[in-house]
Amino acid sequence: MDNTVTKEQLLTTAKEQWPDAADYIYSENGDNMLDEFMKGKFYVDGKFVEPQAKEPTKAEKIAEIRNYYNGRFETLEQMLLRRRLINGDITDLQDQFKKLNQEMVLKIKAVK
Repeated sequence: MDNTVTKEQLLTTAKEQWPDAADYIYSENGDNMLDEFMKGKFYVDGKFVEPQAKEPTKAEKIAEIRNYYNGRFETLEQMLLRRRLINGDITDLQDQFKKLNQEMVLKIKAVK
């Protein structure tokens, strides 16, 4: 089922339900403000501007790195448990953990 509403349908419904909406949608000089909003622009200090991409904060970048490596660490932990259950050698898993941890620390230190 398609729930898409066209701009024309939306404007028709708006005009029926809110007859004075034109006072808010259209500016005094006849510019169609709704079209600008529909294009994803922001209205700032009396004019429309393109939104600027938000740069992630240092904390957000670090959290993203940690989340990525936590998934990899969980896989190693599961493998470690299975090997221990069968009394298998875990040296390669320990080496892999050290390597991943060192890699994660270097990436975190590189975040500005």
